[in-house]
Amino acid sequence: MKNLSKFKKIIRAREYLVQAIFQFLFNKQNVQDILKQFKKEHEGKNIDFAYFHRSLVSIEINSDAIQALIEGLGIKDSDMELIDKSILYFALNEFLSGDIDGPLIIDESLRLSKKFSNPESYKFINTYLDKYLKSM
Repeated sequence: MKNLSKFKKIIRAREYLVQAIFQFLFNKQNVQDILKQFKKEHEGKNIDFAYFHRSLVSIEINSDAIQALIEGLGIKDSDMELIDKSILYFALNEFLSGDIDGPLIIDESLRLSKKFSNPESYKFINTYLDKYLKSM
């Protein structure tokens, strides 16, 4: 794996973001409540909270569009774990509103999948994000 030590602040923010997206999707919880909770739980930690906040709000705003993209890729909710859906929400939101290059979004999504999901999920994530990238 690449040396990611100089990117720890943003990496941690993305990891917490996937957890927050999971919470948003699972509990249908208000994003402002999730933001308050995460800031309280992780106060004083070296995390890019500005990125975390901006991304989670963007996901809430783009939620319907992201879900439509997932359906447009031919993925049914019943075909994926909620953590994989959370990672797809992260990635597709970055494609829609972020300033990260497509291959880097996919690379980061695969890393997140390997960290949080089952050992084979990265293949699922890679297949559909690659399909999305090629359709752009």
